[in-house]
Amino acid sequence: MSSMNPRARPVPGASKTFRRLVGLALLGAGFSPLSCGLETVELRSRAGDRAEPEVPPEAEMDLANEPDGSPDAPPDDGSPVAPQPAGPLPDSFDLTPPPPAVEKGCTKIDFLFIIDNSDSMEDEQENLARSFPGFIEVVKNGLEAKDFHIMVVGTGGDREEQDEPTLDPLECEEVQGAGRRRSEEGDDCGIEGGRPFMSDAQPDLEATFSCAARVGTDGSAIEEPMDALLEATSPALNAEGRCNAGFLRDDAVLVVTFITDEEDRRSEDQPEDWRRALLERKYDNPDALVMLGLVGDNNVDGGLIGGPCRALDADGAPRLQSFVDSLSGVLGSVCAPDFAPFFEAAVSTIDTACDEFVPPVIF
Repeated sequence: MSSMNPRARPVPGASKTFRRLVGLALLGAGFSPLSCGLETVELRSRAGDRAEPEVPPEAEMDLANEPDGSPDAPPDDGSPVAPQPAGPLPDSFDLTPPPPAVEKGCTKIDFLFIIDNSDSMEDEQENLARSFPGFIEVVKNGLEAKDFHIMVVGTGGDREEQDEPTLDPLECEEVQGAGRRRSEEGDDCGIEGGRPFMSDAQPDLEATFSCAARVGTDGSAIEEPMDALLEATSPALNAEGRCNAGFLRDDAVLVVTFITDEEDRRSEDQPEDWRRALLERKYDNPDALVMLGLVGDNNVDGGLIGGPCRALDADGAPRLQSFVDSLSGVLGSVCAPDFAPFFEAAVSTIDTACDEFVPPVIF
C-alpha cells in the first residue's frame, strides 16, 4: 500500500468537516466567510511550506519612503531631524557657576585702644604700658596674622566739625576719636611716617606705644569711651585726608580694647545701638570684630579677671559689660595689679576670630 504524506495534501473526508468548523468559528467572531472571499481552507502544517510573494525592487524603495503610520512620525521632507531627548526636559536649567571656595583666616589686625584720660586713671595707664610688651609678643608669636595697625585714642575731645579735612597733629589732638601721636607732655612719640597709628614695622614698638598710651589725666571727668570708639572708627574720621586716614582696613580684623574706671553714662544711645553701629563698620561680620574691656567690676560677684575692685577704686559698669558680652568679647577688672592674665585670655579670642574671618567682597 502506498503511503500518503499528510503534510502535502488534505486528509480525505476531513476537508468538508474542517471547513464547517472554521466557518462556525468565524461567524462567532463576527466575520462572514462570504465577505472575506473564503471559499476553501487548506491545511498546512508549517507556514514555510507556502512561498512568500516576491516584491519588486521598485516597490521596496516606495515602501521605504512611506511614513510608518505612527501619528507622531513627521513627514520626510529631506530636512535634518534633531535628536530627541530620551526623557522629559526639566522645568528649568541652572547655568550659574558654583561659588568659589571660601578661604578663611586673617592676615591683618587693626588694634584700637580707647583709654580713659580722666584724673583717676594714672595708675591704670602705667599698668597698661607695662603689660603691652608681653601682650604684643604673644600676638606676634601666637597669631598667623603679621600685619598690624595699632592706634591709641583718649576718651575726651570734640566731635569733628571742620569744613576741610586735616591731618595736622595739633588740630587732630582736639578731635574726639583721633589717634594720638604725642605724649601727654606734648612730645612727638616718633610714630613712623607721622601717621596717627603704629604698624608692626615701627622701630621700638613698645616704647612708642608706651608714649602714646600715657594719654594723661587732664581730660574731662565725664568719660565717653563709647562715643570715642564710634568716632575713631567712623567713615568720616577714616576718610582720606582726615585724622585717622589709613588706620581702619576692610580686610582686617578690628580688635578694640577700652580701659576706664567709670561707667559710661554720657555716650549717646544704648549698648545695643553701640553694637549695631560698630558692626556696620565691619560689614555686619561678627568674626571681623573682637571687643575687650577693662572696666570696674564692683557689680560682679567675685569680680572679673584680676578683680574685684574695692568700693572706692572704680565704678561698676553694667552698660559697658553688657556691650562687651553682646559681642562675645573678654572682660577684665580695671583694678587688676597686672593686665597680663587678661591679655592672655584675649589672645585666644583673637585667634578664634582670625580663624573664622572671611574678608568682605567690596564692589
